[in-house]
Amino acid sequence: MKKILSLLAAVFTAGRVAATVVPGTISTNWIGSQIIPDNNASGVAFTFNVSAGSPLVVTNVTVDLQISGGWNGDLYAYLSHGSGFSVLLNRLGSTSANSGGSGVSGMNVEFSDSYLTDIHTALNNPLTGNFAPDGRFVNPYNALDTDPRNAMLGGLNGLDPNGTWTLFFADVSPLATSTIQNWSVNIGTTVPEPGSAAILLLGGLTLLGRIRRAGKDSRG
Repeated sequence: MKKILSLLAAVFTAGRVAATVVPGTISTNWIGSQIIPDNNASGVAFTFNVSAGSPLVVTNVTVDLQISGGWNGDLYAYLSHGSGFSVLLNRLGSTSANSGGSGVSGMNVEFSDSYLTDIHTALNNPLTGNFAPDGRFVNPYNALDTDPRNAMLGGLNGLDPNGTWTLFFADVSPLATSTIQNWSVNIGTTVPEPGSAAILLLGGLTLLGRIRRAGKDSRG
């Protein structure tokens, strides 16, 4: 399924965006006016490259997003990097009784796994505030509130942040057009703990040094 959904981004790329690296945080921001093609699963993708220059691992990710117009129930969005994949939006408000999803227009929100409210169920108008990602890793044409939420931002934790990241948007239903006004991706990082192999090697070298010192001492 991941490969299928990722192919949706193949047709149009909005452009590459530069990431800013500061100690402990890597931030990428974009401001503009980018229409999400209506009723077109190929969507629009933003890519940015991280080059931190030192070994790091991701500890947490937050995403801020402002969209105007359209219908939130039409939208699908994900953030991906390497083996990590998080579904931010997947047909908000879609249920077995309301397959069309939310009729609310636009949003100004922040995503984090630490927030309690599932954005899929948030129908307040205007849609603003802090939310947990949708997380439903299913085909957007069939997404429902009852689907499991197994594609959260935590799926990016533990990865090396260096390399290409992709933020993708699609509108998969006709009649209204949404426009991305701005977004930001903030990646918390830390220096990785030594691996078990490195620890074993360090322990072995320490023991070897002690043996050598002991040998010298015994020879007087």
